[in-house]
Amino acid sequence: MFCRQQVAELATQANRFKDKGAALVVIGSGDPRYFKQFREITGYGGQLFSDPSLEAFSVLNFSSSITGFMSINSMFKAVSALANGHRQGSVQGSTMQLGGAVVITPSGIVRYYFAGKKAGDHPPVDGLIRAIDS
Repeated sequence: MFCRQQVAELATQANRFKDKGAALVVIGSGDPRYFKQFREITGYGGQLFSDPSLEAFSVLNFSSSITGFMSINSMFKAVSALANGHRQGSVQGSTMQLGGAVVITPSGIVRYYFAGKKAGDHPPVDGLIRAIDS
C-alpha cells in the first residue's frame, strides 16, 4: 500500500525480498484496468491487487483523511519526488487513503507494522528486509 515513488523503489529492491523467500505484494485502491500503466511507470512486476472497498486498509488501520495530505512535510516530499523524476499521474482510487507496510509470516504473525501518517510517509526498505530475518 504505497505511492508510485515507493513502489518504484521497491521494484528496484524486489530481488532482496525474493532472496529471503518473501512475497512482495502491493495493494492499491484503483481500478485494475490501470495495472499495466502502473507497472510501466513504477517498474514493479510483482503481485498487485486492487481493493476499491478499502477493506484491507481498514483492517490494517491505515489512515484516511485530508489532514494526511495537508502538511508542509507532505509538500516537501512531493517536491522531492518530482525532482527525482516521479510525476503524479492521474489519481486512481481513494485520494485520501494513506498506505503503510506490513510484514506477516505465513503463520500470521505480524513482524513489522508501519502506517503512514502523512502523504509520502513510507518505511525504509532495509527495515522491511530486517523484519523478514527476525
